[in-house]
Amino acid sequence: MQVRAEPTRVGIVSHQEVMGKGLAAMLAEHPERVVVTGVEDAQVVLYDVFGVNRNQGSDLEPLLRETRATVLAVSRDLRPDLRARALAAGAHGWVSMSVTSAELVDAVAAAAAGEALTEPGDRLGHDVGLTPREVEVLALITQGVSNQDIAERLYLSINSVKSYIRSAYAKIGATSRSRAVAWCLLNGFAPADA
Repeated sequence: MQVRAEPTRVGIVSHQEVMGKGLAAMLAEHPERVVVTGVEDAQVVLYDVFGVNRNQGSDLEPLLRETRATVLAVSRDLRPDLRARALAAGAHGWVSMSVTSAELVDAVAAAAAGEALTEPGDRLGHDVGLTPREVEVLALITQGVSNQDIAERLYLSINSVKSYIRSAYAKIGATSRSRAVAWCLLNGFAPADA
C-alpha cells in the first residue's frame, strides 16, 4: 500500500495584493501538491522581491532568522537587481514571475526537498566575479543612494562600504561613480526610477 505524501505547505509574503493573490491562485491549481498556509507554518515561503525595494528587505530578514522555511524569491525578470539583493540577504533560491503554475509548484517541491534552486550564473555580476555584497552595494549606488545611506541600510561601517565599492569598481573596470552606474545599467541593474 502506497502512502500518499502530504501537500507542501507554502506561505506567501508580498506587499502587492495582485502578486499575493496571483501566487495563491496559481498554487490552488495543484491542491494535491501544495497548500497555502501562514508563514509560521510554511515549509516554503514565496517572497516577492518588491519588498527588497519597498522596505530594504526588512521583512526578509525575520523570515530567514525566525522560520525554518526555505525562502524562494519571486523575481521580476526586468529587475534582476532585486533578485540579487534578496539572494545576497540570504534567500535560498528564486523563481521567475513568468513561470507557469506547474513550474511554480515544481520549484516549490524542489525547494521543499532541499534541492539547489540558484545557479552561480543566475547572480547579477557573476561573470565579472562580483560577490553578493558587492552586487548589493552597486545596486544601491545605481539607485542613487549615498555611501552613508548604504552603510545605514546594510548595517555596515562607512569604511566597509568604501572597501566594497573599491573592490567592485576594480572588477567592473570603473574609475568613477558615474562609470560604475553606466556599467550597472548596461548589465541588468535597474535605474533609480524603476
